[in-house]
Amino acid sequence: MSKNYYIYGLHTCLAELESSQKAIREIFISRKSKNRLLKRIEDHALHNKIKISFIDKDKLTIMCQASNHQGVAMKLHSPSINGPFDIEKFLQISQKPIILIIDNIQDPHNFGACIRTANAAGVSLIIKRRTNSVGLTPTVQKVASGGCHNVIIHESNNVIQLMKILKKSNIPIIGTADSSMENIYSKRKFPNGFALVVGSEDEGIRKSVMEYCDFVLRIPIYGSVDCLNLSVATGVALYQLREHLKNPSD
Repeated sequence: MSKNYYIYGLHTCLAELESSQKAIREIFISRKSKNRLLKRIEDHALHNKIKISFIDKDKLTIMCQASNHQGVAMKLHSPSINGPFDIEKFLQISQKPIILIIDNIQDPHNFGACIRTANAAGVSLIIKRRTNSVGLTPTVQKVASGGCHNVIIHESNNVIQLMKILKKSNIPIIGTADSSMENIYSKRKFPNGFALVVGSEDEGIRKSVMEYCDFVLRIPIYGSVDCLNLSVATGVALYQLREHLKNPSD
């Protein structure tokens, strides 16, 4: 039996209508909702002969398991990731996502190695700051050795805004810093998934980004070196933190 996915919210549903109608099985609209965008969704669905069901707001809330549905939801089969990246849609269709946020990175070999390790650790989304960072160059993709497949890589200059959306969705955000008193082996649970933030090779995570982290942890150093290479530290942290997932899929 094929799996159904549900997405909700005016902008998220409208974007789905405009990018991938084939994935839409049914649209659910709250009976009492009146909105210009909602009317546009309804007209769009009628024109394309997509089934619409009008239901009570409370039933829509139960269906979405969220109250911020804005009066509309969609049942999808194999949701598309085409078109502009929509983090709210990503979070709605992802179960216990593991997310890597790279605040800044200049070395293409380090970036490629981070992607490869992230893929191996089960990361489904990599968010990277666009400016002052290396892009997804041929060198990066070569070093990643196929790690770009099945992982969404989203570049943005508004990393903090994306972090705010993660926090609203109860995704804990873990920063890394050598100065932290708490290490990554501390006992805790992340039942909804988590996001790991790593910084640049030289300066680490920017202070403005660090302020939005729920936890700031360090990787213990037992030898004489000052710190680990960025890609190595990312791998150590991802594999340890995924142990804190409730009922991991391993």
